[in-house]
Amino acid sequence: MKETIGAFHFEEDEFITIALAHYNRFKESAHYDQKYKWYVLKELNEFMERSVITKETVGEIVHYLKKENTSSGYFVYWRSLLEFERFSITHEEQCTDVLRTLYDDEKPFKERLNEATRQSHSCGYSLGAPLLGYLLAAFDYTSYPMYKKEVLETFKNMIGAHEKLGRAADNYSQYVELCKHLLPFVAREVKHATMLDVQDFLYCITKYRELFVPVSIHYLKHLSEKPYEEAEDARVCALLKMVHGAICEIPELSSLCIQKARELTTFKNDSYPSLVIYTKEQEGHVKLFLEIEKDEIRYGIMDEHEKDMDVIHRIEDFSFSRLRQKYETAYERLIRLNRQTVREERASYGKREESERQLVSFEHKVQFPSLYFEDEERLKRQIQSALKNGKHLIFAGPPGTGKSKLASEVCKSYGVQSVFTTASSDWSTFETIGGYHPTREGTLAFHPGLFLQCFKDDRTKKEQNKWLIVDEMNRADLDQAFGALLSVLAGDRVSLGFQAENGKNVTISPQEEGRDAVHEYSVPSSWRLIGTMNTRDKATLFQMSYAFMRRFAFISIHPPSEITEKVLLRYMNKWGIESYPFITELTKLWHVINQYEQIGPALIQDVALFTKDEGDFTSAFQLFLWPQIHLFEQEREFMNEICSLNFIDEETIRREWKDEQ
Repeated sequence: MKETIGAFHFEEDEFITIALAHYNRFKESAHYDQKYKWYVLKELNEFMERSVITKETVGEIVHYLKKENTSSGYFVYWRSLLEFERFSITHEEQCTDVLRTLYDDEKPFKERLNEATRQSHSCGYSLGAPLLGYLLAAFDYTSYPMYKKEVLETFKNMIGAHEKLGRAADNYSQYVELCKHLLPFVAREVKHATMLDVQDFLYCITKYRELFVPVSIHYLKHLSEKPYEEAEDARVCALLKMVHGAICEIPELSSLCIQKARELTTFKNDSYPSLVIYTKEQEGHVKLFLEIEKDEIRYGIMDEHEKDMDVIHRIEDFSFSRLRQKYETAYERLIRLNRQTVREERASYGKREESERQLVSFEHKVQFPSLYFEDEERLKRQIQSALKNGKHLIFAGPPGTGKSKLASEVCKSYGVQSVFTTASSDWSTFETIGGYHPTREGTLAFHPGLFLQCFKDDRTKKEQNKWLIVDEMNRADLDQAFGALLSVLAGDRVSLGFQAENGKNVTISPQEEGRDAVHEYSVPSSWRLIGTMNTRDKATLFQMSYAFMRRFAFISIHPPSEITEKVLLRYMNKWGIESYPFITELTKLWHVINQYEQIGPALIQDVALFTKDEGDFTSAFQLFLWPQIHLFEQEREFMNEICSLNFIDEETIRREWKDEQ
């Protein structure tokens, strides 16, 4: 790494200068949410400074490191620390030696890494580079950066460095070397910069499209003002691929089935870069495009005859949000023109017109940027895997954990419209599938229920693909309410006992059968149902047949495992509540409640909004929290603990409690 990075002269490279300037502005934006790292690592450093690593204490130390780890952002994968904790229990002496070796500043850095990995290998345990980074940053975050392989690889592509990765110790050593080279340049933009500032820069520049897209465009525009250099080809392709990937992840474009980036990057006249984005099987038809010249940046939609584009002359006026907005507004036109072209071609061959319903790409990575979950990476993996494998979803958890909002965010992330409804114990197939309704003429006519309305517009009779979100799903008799839909989801065509306006029996079938008459409803293969279940309602939870359950993936949504001010600050950031003055009081209140009964952050958000001006926690408890608490044996003990809080009016709370008894 020293040879490669050392040969790469940062002080002569405009990309680093551009990236750091954008990064400094990005940290002041609403998109930046990495401040929590400083709080977490500062506390870890203070803990490690107080600790003495011995055979007797190593288990406690490792447990604390595991407890303080966050699985989101730049911290280490939770399973790595779980396995390291097991190692500290089964091999106390060897784990003690590993930590002592890593933290021995008198030995050369690379020698420490190699020796620590050898010590762990001798016991059959492997220290990965991310874990090495976390352990060292927990010891001294000003000197040791945390590590992610994809960040290192992506940034190396950005700067044109190509040294391959190898063993864990070598990879982390290579990463530290890179950070050391960058530290003086980060210090120009950030006062008192440390290694944490460097790794924060690297993480943001490779992970946030709101940052790396403007940086990439700015640098590519800079190149367009210079004579063409073949040596820049690899870096230009890498930056264009990143921009292409960011565009592909725009939820509104997720149904376009965009081609892979490796087929798309081009150079025009050997002078400036351009990016043309094709949809699969439609190359030559309507396209999204992005072109960068020395005098202007153009982006928008084009076909064989015209371009609908925006033109920007000053790089300061360009942003990813503007690019995204343009593509989003062009989306409907893109779909319409592509469909028109495809229909014309297929008609010439006597083929049936393509369905108008929206397609969904399950290769798209699910995102829910407005929500915070302690185990966000787990949720994303489980949701993406389940949907990709044809499963419907059920989010199960205590009240207020964000299940309903998450369901809506998943639909938005995949760029699909959704219908939201709340289940009822009165539900039957009449509400869900449909039945006869009286007409103005005094006759009866079939009217589709909630489910069938997802597949066909009742007014225009056009096919559609709206996902269905069913809140509090376990309130209904699910097998009775879903009825024939279960058979259709299994791949069968079902005829209902109702006649449509054309006199034929209403049928429901899988999409593959291509039913489009007025009496026919087809369920798209990409249609999904997302339900939520309140795990507190034990009487009705999971009261469903195996036939129903096997069509769903059940994903648990938990409140945070520990209620701390750091955790609450992360939620505040997502909620857009700035400078909340009662963070300590609200943390204590949530902590006390969750010792007795689990409640989620949505209820705490209500309390935060109610108390942010005057801090009336007594009223907030009465309005939002007390109705959610259902205790029996421990109710007196719980009320005593609530009343012991110095920001709660004990007399008011006890009077209301007594009235309810």
